Amino acid sequence: MNDFDKALIQLALKQGLIDKAAAESIAESHTAGSTVSALLIEKGLLTRDQTQRLSRKIRATLPPEIPGFEFLSPLGAGTTSVVWKAKQESLGKIISLKVFLNSDKDSDFEDLIAEARNAARLNHPHIVHALDAGKTDEVCWFSMEYVEGETLQDKLKRRGQLSEREVSELALCITQALNHAHKAGLLHRDLKPANILIAEDGTPKVTDLGLALATDQAQNLEKQELLKGTPHYISPEQIKGESVDERSDLYALGATLYHCLTGKPPFEGDSNREILKKHIREEVIPIVTLSGKESNLDNLVEQLLNKAPADRPGSAEEVISLLNDLENSGASPRKGKKAATKARRPQRDVHAPAGGNRQVGGAGRADLRSRKTLLTKIGAGLGVLISVFMVISASSQASKGQPNFEEMIDDRLAEISKIKIERRKKSDQEDFDRHESGARRVLTTIRAKDQDMQLRELKFAIKNYADTVAAKEMVAELDVLESSQVAARQADGREMMMQATSMVESGKIWAAIEYLDDRPKSARQDEELNVEIERLLSVWSDQIDSQYEADSQKAEFHRNRREFDQALALVEKIRGYADPDLVAEAEKLEERVMAEKAEFVRVENEKRSSEELAGYKAIWAEYRNLSQNRDIKGMISAAVGLDSQMVLDQTKARINTDLEAFQILDGFFKMSLEVLQEKGDDGKEVTLVRIPLAGSTRERTDKGVVDRIDRENIWLRLSDQNAVMPFKITEVTDRFIFQQVADKYGKSSAEYRIPMGLLALYRGVPDVANEHFTVRQAKGAMPDSWLNLLKWYEENIGS
Repeated sequence: MNDFDKALIQLALKQGLIDKAAAESIAESHTAGSTVSALLIEKGLLTRDQTQRLSRKIRATLPPEIPGFEFLSPLGAGTTSVVWKAKQESLGKIISLKVFLNSDKDSDFEDLIAEARNAARLNHPHIVHALDAGKTDEVCWFSMEYVEGETLQDKLKRRGQLSEREVSELALCITQALNHAHKAGLLHRDLKPANILIAEDGTPKVTDLGLALATDQAQNLEKQELLKGTPHYISPEQIKGESVDERSDLYALGATLYHCLTGKPPFEGDSNREILKKHIREEVIPIVTLSGKESNLDNLVEQLLNKAPADRPGSAEEVISLLNDLENSGASPRKGKKAATKARRPQRDVHAPAGGNRQVGGAGRADLRSRKTLLTKIGAGLGVLISVFMVISASSQASKGQPNFEEMIDDRLAEISKIKIERRKKSDQEDFDRHESGARRVLTTIRAKDQDMQLRELKFAIKNYADTVAAKEMVAELDVLESSQVAARQADGREMMMQATSMVESGKIWAAIEYLDDRPKSARQDEELNVEIERLLSVWSDQIDSQYEADSQKAEFHRNRREFDQALALVEKIRGYADPDLVAEAEKLEERVMAEKAEFVRVENEKRSSEELAGYKAIWAEYRNLSQNRDIKGMISAAVGLDSQMVLDQTKARINTDLEAFQILDGFFKMSLEVLQEKGDDGKEVTLVRIPLAGSTRERTDKGVVDRIDRENIWLRLSDQNAVMPFKITEVTDRFIFQQVADKYGKSSAEYRIPMGLLALYRGVPDVANEHFTVRQAKGAMPDSWLNLLKWYEENIGS
C-alpha cells in the first residue's frame, strides 16, 4: 500500500466517515492491483464524491509517487491541481510539476495533455516552456520550466502598485508573449497577475495555459465554456457568452496593467456576480484618479479596457507598436484642455446682506428711519385727538354736567397701545424673515467654497444666526464635514495599516513595522488611530521575538543533526521577518552552519571520490575485453551504466572522455567498411584476411570483389568462383580493417593514428598508443585530451 492510500484511510477515519473496523477491513482487502478509493466505493463505505474530496485534500499536501522525480516543496495549489517544485533525477534539473488533484477521470488527463500540448506549441522567452506530460498510477502530471521568483499577484500584494517604468517593461514583455501565442493560433483566456511569473532577474513569463484554446475553436464554444476565467480580469464578451478572439486577451492585459498602475483591479465588488456586471455596464475610474499621477500608459490601458472589442487595439502586434511609440517619443501623457480661468468674485463679509445698507440688529438704516417717522406721526395725531376730546368734554360738561374725561383717555390709550403692539409684532416678524433670508444666503455662499473654508465659516455663521431655522442645517453640514475630515485624517493611516498587515501575512513582519514607523505626517493626524497603530506595532514586535525563539531553536536542532539545508532555510526565513539585531544573530548561526556544512561536504566528497575512483578503475578490465572483440557498443553501454551510478563531476568527466573516444572508434570501424565498399563499387579486388580457426595459427584469406556489406557480413564475389559468399565481420582481422583506413588516408593521418592509439590504450597497450600519439604530436595536431588520458592510464592502471 502506497503513502497516498494510507493517508486516504487515515483521513477518512479522522473525519469519522469510516470506523476502525472498516479501516482494517480495507487494509486487509487491499492488493497490488487495487486502490483504496475503489475499495471504499465498492464496499459502500464512501460515495465517489466523498472519495474525490478526500483525494483532493491529500494530493494538495502529499507529494505523489512519480518515478524519476524528487518532490521538493509545493509552489501553489488551485481548485483542480497543485504545482510542485521537483528535481528531474535523470538530468539533475529543477523543474515545476503540475499534478491534477482529480486524476481518476479521463477528462482530467485530456485537459492536462491539451494544456501541455498548447504550451509545447510555444517557444518564447516570456512564456514558461513545457517539458513533458504523462499519467503514472492514475496521477496526471505535466512538467515545465521552473522559474525562481514570485507571481505578479504576490508582487502587487507586496508593493501595492508599480512604477511607470516597471509597468512599461512588463507590458511590452507580456504583449510580445501574447503576440507569439496568437500567431501560433492560441488564445490564453485567463491572463491575470497570478498567471505571470516574475523571475529573480525581473523577467516576466506567462504561465498556466489551462484555458488556452485554438483560435479556430473559440467560435464554437458553449456559453458555459466562454465564462471560464477570473472575474477581475475577464472580458465583457466572455461574460455575455459572445464570440472571443485575440482582443479578449488584450482586455485581460489591460485589466492586469490597470491593477499594476493603480494597485487595484478595474472593478471590485462583494460577489463575483457584482464584479461581472460592472465589467459589462460600468466604465473604469480613470487611472490618474486612483494613482494620483498621470503616466504615458494611461490612455493605452484605458483603450484596452473598452467594452466593445472593436474599440480596442486590433492585435497584440498593434499594442507592441503603440508601446514602442510611447517609449521612443518620451512624450508626456495626453492631457485634456485646460479649464478657462474663472473670474475671481469680490469677497465680502459673509454676514452682510445682499443689499447695500448695513444691518443693525437685523434691520437696515432706511427701515429704522421709516419706523421713527411713523411713531412721530402717531404721537402728533394722539395729541390733537386728546385736545379735541378735552374741548368736547369741556363743552359737554358745561352743558350736561360732570364729564367722564379720564375714562375716555384710558380707552383711547388702550386702543393706541394695541395698535403699537400689532405694529411691533409685524416689524419683528419682518426682522426675523429678513434675518432668516440673510442666513440662507450665507449658507448658499459657504456651500460654494472648499471644505476647509466651509468648516471655518460654518462655525462663525452658526454663532451669528443661531436663532434661525437655517442654523440647524448649518449644524448638520458641519457635523458631516467634521466626520469627513476625521475620515480623511485616518485614510492614509488606515491604508498603510492594511498594507502593513498584508506584509505581515506574507511573513515580512519587520518590514511592516518599519513601514508603519515611517508613516508620513498625514497618517499621524488622528490620535485614536495612532494609538491603535502603536498597539499593533507592539503585538508584531512580540510576534517577532516569539517566532525567532522558535525558529532559532529549530535551526540549532537541524544543525546538530547535520541537516544543514533545513537549518539554512530557517535562517533565511528569519531574515525575512526579524529585526536587524535578530537577523545579525541568525547570520552568525548561518556562518557556523555553512562552515560545518562545507567541512562535512569535503569529507563526504573525499570518501565518495575514493569510492568512485575505485569503481572507475575497475571498469577498465571490461573495456579491455570488449575492445579485443571490437565491441564498441558494449563499451558505450558499460560507460553509460557506470555514469548513472556516479555523482562527482570529475568522475563523470572521465566517463565523458571515454564516450568521446568510443565514438571515434565506432566511426573508425564504420569508415574502414565504407572504404572497403568503395573498392567493391570500383571493381577492385581485395584479399580478405580472417582470424585463424581454433587450434590453428594460420590466417585465412579469400580474394574477390566486395559485393555488399550488411550489419554482420562482408559479401565477397570470389575470384576463383562465380559465387558471392558472406564472411563474418567479426572474423576479419584487425590488421585488414585498419589497413583500409590507412589505404585511403595514409598511416600518418589523424583518421588512422588517433583511433589506432585509442584502441591500443583501451586494449591495455599504452606503449603502442604512445607511438601512435607521438606521430600525430609531431605534426602539431594531437588533442591534449588523449595525451591526458594516456598519462592518467599510466599513473592509475599501469602498463
